[in-house]
Amino acid sequence: MLTGLFSRCMHGKSFTGNDPRGDQYAGAAVCANCHKDICSHYALNDHFRTSAPVDADRMKAISKDRYYYGDSSYIRMEKDSYLLFQSHFVNGQKERSGKFDIAFGSGEKAQTYGSWKESRLYELPLTWFAGSGVWANSPGFPAGHANYERVITSRCFECHASYVNREMVQSGPLSVSENLDRNSIVFGIDCERCHGPALDHVQFQMEHPEEKTAKYMTRISALTRQQQMDVCAMCHSGNDQSPERSLFAFAPGDTLSHYYMPGYGANNGEPDVHGKQLQLLRASMCFKGSSMTCTTCHSRHEPEENKMAVFISKCMDCHRKSAHAAGIIKDNEQKKRDFNLVGPSCIDCHMPLQTSKTIYSTGWTEGRVDSNGAEFKNIPYLLRTHKIAIYKATN
Repeated sequence: MLTGLFSRCMHGKSFTGNDPRGDQYAGAAVCANCHKDICSHYALNDHFRTSAPVDADRMKAISKDRYYYGDSSYIRMEKDSYLLFQSHFVNGQKERSGKFDIAFGSGEKAQTYGSWKESRLYELPLTWFAGSGVWANSPGFPAGHANYERVITSRCFECHASYVNREMVQSGPLSVSENLDRNSIVFGIDCERCHGPALDHVQFQMEHPEEKTAKYMTRISALTRQQQMDVCAMCHSGNDQSPERSLFAFAPGDTLSHYYMPGYGANNGEPDVHGKQLQLLRASMCFKGSSMTCTTCHSRHEPEENKMAVFISKCMDCHRKSAHAAGIIKDNEQKKRDFNLVGPSCIDCHMPLQTSKTIYSTGWTEGRVDSNGAEFKNIPYLLRTHKIAIYKATN
């Protein structure tokens, strides 16, 4: 069933790509013909699910259908056939609605939504925070009233999708703005976003099925450490740099710093846990004292939700001989348990959850949907820091 997301029949001995990114791309659907197992697993990976058209049947969070502002106006979730809306009511009268068109984020931690208005996409007022189980203001939105005016640009798609075509248009005497082609969107992070254009590879392998060595594809493991890190850093080194050209053009083996205006990589204070995983990892002694990369711990294709034991085993790969780790191993062996400890784990202590300073929202405490007796305050957005270190106990 999952491979249906990717698979497509190919007839004959040649294949012509039909991908909005250009004639060098085959499209991820073609990859499943030879990489069926990898594609079926990757369909469950958060990277693949980081953007998608909204499917009303899968929006289970809609059960909590109202969110109140301090002025007693509220957003109500409405459904019309297969369409969903965030509708703003003032004094019981509907003032404005925005349709759920695109979901950004896998939904594991949170999900924000976009609504099309002609060729521009606007962020809807409310975000669903899965960890807290509540609707709250979309990050950075005002606490006192509903906001339907924030434009979602192609820069957002550069980390949450594999492609969108944009056209710059004159919007004023001295200003320009973007029009986005909604039909050009390649949702999620697909195969060719990380592995590069694959049409030449596909055509060669179809014409030479006996050849088992992949041709015309860059092998990630053959790249230098920095080049491997750059592939992940496209989206995990922050969004506060100014690109000189679109990151959609980046291919494995490129130098990421060439895509930004001078100043990329400058130290702008403590990196935030949201979006600056690369900077935090580089500040870790584990990184400085080894040859580790992102994929030392993270699987390229497998889903990683609820797999703490797998991450702990990665720690043990390097720290098995330490006295501290030896005690943990002995304890687990005696109790015939895996490294999924009852209580704090390596990850909990050395990569604790921290509150993002750049992603924050406001909402009612305890997930309440009305203002009766509830407290209106900032809702923390917790992410696991990638700075591996010794932290003071917080309990």
